[in-house]
Amino acid sequence: MANSSIILTQLDFASYKTSLKAYLQEQTEFKDYDFDSSNMSVLMDLLAYNTYQNAFYMNMVGNEMFLDSARLRDSVVSHAKELNYLPRSFTSSKAKVQLRITPTDTTKNSVVVPKGTTFISRVNDFSYTFTTNENVVLTTKTNSSFVSESIDIYEGVYLTDTYAVDYGNPLIYKINNKTVDISSVTVTILEDNGSTTLEYSRATSLFGHDENAKVFFLQPAVGDIYEVVFGDGVVGRKPKNNSIVVIEYRTSNGELPNGAFRFINAARIDNEANVAITTLSAAADGTVAEDLNSIKFNAPRAFTTQERAVTAEDYENLLKANYPEINAVTAYGGEDATPPQFGRIFVSVDLTDVDGLPKIKEDEYRRFLRSRSSVAMEPLFVTPDYTYLKIDSTVRYNINRTGLNPEDLRAYAIDAILNYASTNLNSFAKTFRYSKMVQAIDATDASVISNETEVNLVKYLTPDLGVPLNLTIDFKSPLTQEIPLLGDEHPIIDVHGITSTPFTYTGIQNCILEDNGDGVVRIVTPVGANHKKIVDVGTVDYDTGVVRLTNFTVQNYIGTSLKIYAEPRSRDITAIQNVILNIIEPDVNITIEQIRE
Repeated sequence: MANSSIILTQLDFASYKTSLKAYLQEQTEFKDYDFDSSNMSVLMDLLAYNTYQNAFYMNMVGNEMFLDSARLRDSVVSHAKELNYLPRSFTSSKAKVQLRITPTDTTKNSVVVPKGTTFISRVNDFSYTFTTNENVVLTTKTNSSFVSESIDIYEGVYLTDTYAVDYGNPLIYKINNKTVDISSVTVTILEDNGSTTLEYSRATSLFGHDENAKVFFLQPAVGDIYEVVFGDGVVGRKPKNNSIVVIEYRTSNGELPNGAFRFINAARIDNEANVAITTLSAAADGTVAEDLNSIKFNAPRAFTTQERAVTAEDYENLLKANYPEINAVTAYGGEDATPPQFGRIFVSVDLTDVDGLPKIKEDEYRRFLRSRSSVAMEPLFVTPDYTYLKIDSTVRYNINRTGLNPEDLRAYAIDAILNYASTNLNSFAKTFRYSKMVQAIDATDASVISNETEVNLVKYLTPDLGVPLNLTIDFKSPLTQEIPLLGDEHPIIDVHGITSTPFTYTGIQNCILEDNGDGVVRIVTPVGANHKKIVDVGTVDYDTGVVRLTNFTVQNYIGTSLKIYAEPRSRDITAIQNVILNIIEPDVNITIEQIRE
């Protein structure tokens, strides 16, 4: 007889036992049996435990079979490997130094800084070891000292794994350290009892490698490590049987050594003790291995891209997957630029904890993309365009429903706004949703009744003082036009679409910029309760959000930047092209009103 009492949609021990008991109670053979007696209860427990464990096991197995639902790192990495995706490893922090070595032997013609030369630095009371990744020969002598050019040193020490090739008992050539920086991996093959030494280089694709190509491939392995794979004699040279495989690599502590600036050499260099080290750039770009969510996101897209940059999304995926220091990246075709530039792809990169894109990084990214993009398509890097939002909010709360004071509520409301920004903004192609932020403010505390919030766009300028400037300020968002035409003198309280923080113009203090409601931008100064025009200095296009200032001269301004404000046409604001929207605390103004109900 079928058991209609079995519940198949739950993974619960008690439910299994109850359904088994209900099934047996329906049988005539057990009509008067006490199923709660000790013996039968033990049997019911045993069956329920067995069913529960099998169901749990099958549920987990089912989850691990798919990339989207897998939870174990080995499962996620295995699916990524099927998509030919190599998860990012730890990356060593890199610094640039200059060495000045004064030899004891004044007749010496050169000094060798060998690969693996170690330097020590401290960050937050922890010591880290940095090493050179190649041999450097110093031949330039200045005042009896050998002086180097810029030398790259990488955090971490070099380790070696050695294997004997035995095709009768095939091995997996594992890199046994989980913190390996895979960019540092080198492979040496010793053949013919060590009489032949072959250096193998890493390949990232099958193309261009014949049976004689001395290349190796890297792939993820079980246990959160990597393994080296050699060619099969058709694509890539196959090492001889009984040869020795020597895998050398550098370990890494991820982002912890970032910021290291002072270095000392850990030992003599070329037997010379008089070594002076000048830091040219502090350690940076150290990162930990790619996490599961990132692998799940990048693997399918990398498979679609196939290491080729064809669409704008391909450029984004390739850079994001290969350079962990990138916080956000966007790409768009030249046909969408103003003015259009056909045959180009515009790329904008935002680095973690770095303002702008250093030239050395731009060159590195360009070289990486050129080998993967069409000959006719030229990648052009543009600086991210940061647009900030000024938030003015009046928050009303019921004083009888909370023990918090107004300052506490103000702090909580600011935190709510900044948390909304960190979650939903501070990247490319993000949209500011007014209603969502207002809800976040209302949810600050149960006592909050309502809020009235105004949002304006903000651009930060640092103009040269006393110099006439022609400036273009592009908000890249339509601006409000619902402003009455303002006369040359009008009440200060009148609204306008463009305004600014105060500055000094031709000796007149507390001047500001404003538009007149008809596309003209001018400098005004307060006179009593009115604003009075001094001079017209530019125009504003309300449809495009472009403000142009001509012969704009600032003698002084308050703070470190001159802020230009604009009122958006819509309360929902979308970042386009290379624009990054964000909210920072100096642009948040909260007024607290107490209400008794």
